[in-house]
Amino acid sequence: MGFVGSKQAQSGIIWGNKEKSCVIITSGGKGGKSAGYGDVRNIDGSILYIGQGEKGNQDPTKFANSLLINGERSVLFFSTRELSTKQRKERGSHKKLYTFNGFYKVVSWNYFVPTEGKRMNDRLLQFLLLPEENVYNQGLLSLSEEEEESPFLLKEPGDDLYYLRKKLTNKNNKPNKGISDPAEYFIRSKEIVDYAKKRANGICEMCNQLAPFSDEKNSPFLEVHHILKLADDGPDTPENVAAICPNCHKEAHFGKKKEEIKERLVRIIGTKEAEIDRNQISR
Repeated sequence: MGFVGSKQAQSGIIWGNKEKSCVIITSGGKGGKSAGYGDVRNIDGSILYIGQGEKGNQDPTKFANSLLINGERSVLFFSTRELSTKQRKERGSHKKLYTFNGFYKVVSWNYFVPTEGKRMNDRLLQFLLLPEENVYNQGLLSLSEEEEESPFLLKEPGDDLYYLRKKLTNKNNKPNKGISDPAEYFIRSKEIVDYAKKRANGICEMCNQLAPFSDEKNSPFLEVHHILKLADDGPDTPENVAAICPNCHKEAHFGKKKEEIKERLVRIIGTKEAEIDRNQISR
């Protein structure tokens, strides 16, 4: 696809030299069903996606699969649909229809062996994908009371951002081999949200104005934005998120100056994070 500068056919795992920080994957069609497997969209917003390889065991070292296993690229996920007979006649083409479903992150991968179909007994790769952008804020997750009481949530004004960030950065952000619980990723996303809001202290980290209102918990309402959503180092890192007001958040995504805003936020958050380090050293 043109976005990543790929010359590949528009199916499977797609990459290119234009946008090296992301990879496109497509899901859907008749192939998977006849082969005895299919990609699965779960109720919590996660996706189980089968890797690339047309016959025999799928190879985790194959370049396309390794792009997902390494976890260094954001995933642009497209679902596909076959044209109806009427649509094929109208369009004069058999090309599939593509729908963009958003940015995802590879959280873990495992082996999967179909028990029926053409790929029966082949060892396939199955990747767990979770929505990358503002998982918690978008209401894709419902946490239990126990999970809500995150050990990373700073409740007192005197709690130290330096140690909170240390706990977050010590966590492995690479995909794990084996089965992962999507709730673990969602909880980490909440921890990042908590950190960014604590750092902002009720003031938009872009326009430097007070939060426009308080939420139902009487906390200043700010939205957490991933500055570099296609960053090689992954989206959920303290230096890559900013707590900003709804107006600034919309402008950061859709404004004509969104590239300038991105560069500005990189400088602002970088300065704040450096200040946290300096405060720790001066103690």
